Amino acid sequence: MAGESKSEQVYGQLRADILNGVLSPGQSLSALDVGSRFSASRTPVRQAFLRLEAEGLVSLVDRQGARVAPISIKSVRDLFELRILLEAAAARMVAETVARDSAARQQFEEVAEALEAISEEGASDDRRNRYYALTETYDQAVITRTRNAQLARSIAELRPHTERLRNIAHSRPGRLDVSLAEHLSMCRAILSGDGAAAAAACAEHLAQTQRTILAAVVDPQGSGVSIDLVTA
Repeated sequence: MAGESKSEQVYGQLRADILNGVLSPGQSLSALDVGSRFSASRTPVRQAFLRLEAEGLVSLVDRQGARVAPISIKSVRDLFELRILLEAAAARMVAETVARDSAARQQFEEVAEALEAISEEGASDDRRNRYYALTETYDQAVITRTRNAQLARSIAELRPHTERLRNIAHSRPGRLDVSLAEHLSMCRAILSGDGAAAAAACAEHLAQTQRTILAAVVDPQGSGVSIDLVTA
């Protein structure tokens, strides 16, 4: 039990550090250094690495450790091509659900109201964190209210990669405010019950996000995070 608890601790913290950008794409993770950091033996560190590898967040390096999965142009394009297909379809379904489900409507009304309030505030770390919490609420509401369980599951499985790239997108000046406005547009389209408008707003948001991320990957000097460029 103690070993499992330590493995969970190592896995959870490393995963959070990767998703939050504390550990940069391409950064090496020495098994010895990680073990020392968490006062963990080799086994729980190895177990944590294997779980992160299964999620596509690290690549194992022989027996010495792991490497945070790098960001590649192809991986970004592949991810967003899939996200646009899946999430636009989900947004369409959710808009149809909201038109007849008062509980679902209330959920998106609350998110929209909170987004509107934040949009009037000045930039700050607290504002950014509250915005991220709201986008998480929005994303979970879409997943929960999507009537197709397989679609919802597929979207949920992509979230770790999405979260990691969000830090890159929002490192570009002004992108967070644009993203906020895009989320408001998506909420409003869903609340209108217009499936086509909701799908279009979602697709536009994701297309804009992809362009911002690719710009950061191609031109890391304009980004506030460290990026390991892989072109293939």
